[in-house]
Amino acid sequence: MSTEIVIEPVCDFPGYRACELLQKEVWGFQDISVVPDHALHMIVQAGGLLLGAFDGVGPGRAMVGFSLSVLGLWEGKRLRHHSLMTAVKPGYQDQGIGQKLKLAQREHVLKQGIDVITWTFDPLESRNAHFNLNKLGGIVRSYIPNYFGEEMRDALNRGLPSDRFLCEWYLNSPRVRSRIAGGKMPELRLSDVEVINRTQRLPSGQRAPAGGRLELSAPFLFFEIPSNLQALKRENLTIARAWRGECRKFLMPYLEGGYLISGLVRQGDRSFLLLERAEAEEVLAQP
Repeated sequence: MSTEIVIEPVCDFPGYRACELLQKEVWGFQDISVVPDHALHMIVQAGGLLLGAFDGVGPGRAMVGFSLSVLGLWEGKRLRHHSLMTAVKPGYQDQGIGQKLKLAQREHVLKQGIDVITWTFDPLESRNAHFNLNKLGGIVRSYIPNYFGEEMRDALNRGLPSDRFLCEWYLNSPRVRSRIAGGKMPELRLSDVEVINRTQRLPSGQRAPAGGRLELSAPFLFFEIPSNLQALKRENLTIARAWRGECRKFLMPYLEGGYLISGLVRQGDRSFLLLERAEAEEVLAQP
């Protein structure tokens, strides 16, 4: 891709309708699931933010990505943006467009005098965890079972209960400023950190859950998740469902017991969520 990608706010109906089409293309939404143009218009008019990524400038350009967020309250006392959707058109993914959208979202929200954005993501999606935690500097303190109901109907999420992490992005924290400038998380190896759960390798190369421990209390812990959830779902949906149950069984108690999730660590072809026993303020203050 050689065309320059331009990120800018969307505030007209042609842009809203382009966003409708992109929702269908990325998630396989049917009309009933799409956030329609009139709802997008109301969100933007109420102080929400719709950013579009376009392949160039001028007539004839196309929307190849977008990010949508709404205004809300955080912890009942301060304003936040809650990001509903960020999507990049197939064929344009893995080229940094998602990161450009999130950084532009950060700039616009800071101009509103707001310094926190939240959003949800699937605890089993290692790619999303790497992006949200390692690259953007978000943290996770909450695991929410069935956030969107028992099961979603879109192509990417169909087949599993809709459990989600709530990602907290503190826009002006030293942690976030360091990560978006290219700073790396401290290196931790599998041999140095206790692992909460056990897994076994399947003939396909994927791994299946095989139990775990709830009594660990070290400052850092690993929790293994699938290296490629979508591939695992295509190969063996039963095993993917077992992973969902394993997450509920172990991650909820550790998060409720004083841990937070601050990163994703890859060891060979395996992926591990990094849990820290620490206060959010302490983690956010670290570059």
